[in-house]
Amino acid sequence: MEFGLLAVTQFDADRDLRGIGGELITQTELAEQSGFDYISIGEHHFTDDDQYLLNEACLSHIAEHIGDMRLVSTLVLLPYHNPARIAELGATLDLLTDGQFSMGVGLGYRQKEYDVFGVDREDAVGRFVEGVEIIKRLWTEDSVTYDGEHFQLEEVSIRPQPIQNPRPPIWAGASNESSVRRAGRMTDAFLGAHVPFGLAQRQVEDFRDEREKQDLDAGTVGFVREAYVAETTEKAEERVRESLMGKYESYSNWGQDDVIGGDDFDSPWEKLKHERFLVGTPEEVCADIERYRDAMDLDNIFIRTQFPGLPPEDVHSSIELFGDEVIPNV
Repeated sequence: MEFGLLAVTQFDADRDLRGIGGELITQTELAEQSGFDYISIGEHHFTDDDQYLLNEACLSHIAEHIGDMRLVSTLVLLPYHNPARIAELGATLDLLTDGQFSMGVGLGYRQKEYDVFGVDREDAVGRFVEGVEIIKRLWTEDSVTYDGEHFQLEEVSIRPQPIQNPRPPIWAGASNESSVRRAGRMTDAFLGAHVPFGLAQRQVEDFRDEREKQDLDAGTVGFVREAYVAETTEKAEERVRESLMGKYESYSNWGQDDVIGGDDFDSPWEKLKHERFLVGTPEEVCADIERYRDAMDLDNIFIRTQFPGLPPEDVHSSIELFGDEVIPNV
């Protein structure tokens, strides 16, 4: 199993962000030194109660500091964008990382983001499907003509094209069965997030079942999990409980539990911790990861270990302890 660090770019509204570029580089280099295989950054916009850095700028900012890790966009919210421009972004990041880039894409779920970008949410799936098709072709063909419902291209080329042959891997985030199966048909990997353990199992089964139906290889499967590792359970919970409960309140306010369907982000701490978090001592977190490995045979787990309000030194401590005492023991 491989491990990734989701470098969070969401911060409290009152945090002074001067110097935050240096902190992102520090976390990237610390992850590489601690044995992580991936570093990733996600996308959100117009978060009224928090500050959220632009993902494309941050991906480019850390690209030259990744060492042997792979850089992953988790996720580019594809329906908001023209896919030809995202294809150029991916090709550039592949060049900047010397062929160590993977493009993660998703639908997005916040109505405000759709409204501000002027995209009808009813068109989201169609724009996503056409977007993935266009990106693949622009990465692998010299000239692309495409006549879709949402996007049209006439003999379009991008220069440079990606280094990787035939192209960088495309990962998809997904929250329900139809989107998971779409990921299985159209992309190389499924990266789940936020859902409880039992639903995570079913999503993995759905992805692999769809791959088999399409006569494709098994693909790659992983999950993002909120995580914090400390010397004692009490210390780990004390440091992140309030921040994590606030984070899940934000998810609920943003409407993500509605997208997942039948989910309850307002569950008590102990239930959320058991079903979705990796919080505790190294031994406890190793045991939780082994539970995922045994039940789902995951290829990777990405951890998010920074939350609004958590000081940088606490984030660094968790990254180091995860690298020193979790990664080598699972």
